[in-house]
Amino acid sequence: MPRLFTYSDFAERSEAVRTYADKHTPVIICGQEAKRDKDFVVRVRIGTAAKHPNTSVHHFVYIQLWNLESLVGEARLDTAALGNDPLQIEVPFTVQPAVSLRLIALAYCNKHGLWKSEEHFVKVRD
Repeated sequence: MPRLFTYSDFAERSEAVRTYADKHTPVIICGQEAKRDKDFVVRVRIGTAAKHPNTSVHHFVYIQLWNLESLVGEARLDTAALGNDPLQIEVPFTVQPAVSLRLIALAYCNKHGLWKSEEHFVKVRD
């Protein structure tokens, strides 16, 4: 299995290294509560501030959203469709949770490997 990088692996480093980590780390954006069996949108953004390169030699290939060991969704990214300028990628996933969620996002950069978000807990209510 490939090594999984997280932002916290680089948090105690220099500003330049933290920026490198920020432009690769997926961040889960959603509320902390959802209604059972109703549409609930979870957005996954790469980074919080820094933009990532988007060229044929350096780009993100996919973003995945996981609930524990279950793959909730995957977005395959086509570099040409997003242009060649650096960007902050954000992908929405819609789920209909039956039980509470423990979400993790994974994102694969073709040059710098596989990156993991912090876990995000979502309480499901009736």
